Amino acid sequence: MNPNKGNKDDGSLKDLWLGIGITIGIYPLGLLILFVFSPIFFAYLCIAVIGLIIIPIVSFTKGKKRLGQGALIGLGLNILLFTACFGILLSNLGG
Repeated sequence: MNPNKGNKDDGSLKDLWLGIGITIGIYPLGLLILFVFSPIFFAYLCIAVIGLIIIPIVSFTKGKKRLGQGALIGLGLNILLFTACFGILLSNLGG
């Protein structure tokens, strides 16, 4: 008797990894833009932050639960990457 047997409409693990991949892919794209087109980096950063928040919201409203969960996991990993790099930057500037 498995209570989750009838709940097959959540999505697959492929959707979960797709959500993680999309949100994590925003980070290296930002690094590429920083090194190649540095004048537009801050505009990209604003758009990326809005995109990272919008992707899980849209996924959950369209019923793609696993994609939304993956996007939230990727959002958490992006926050950790941004704060770790910012901490390294501040510690190196301090002396």
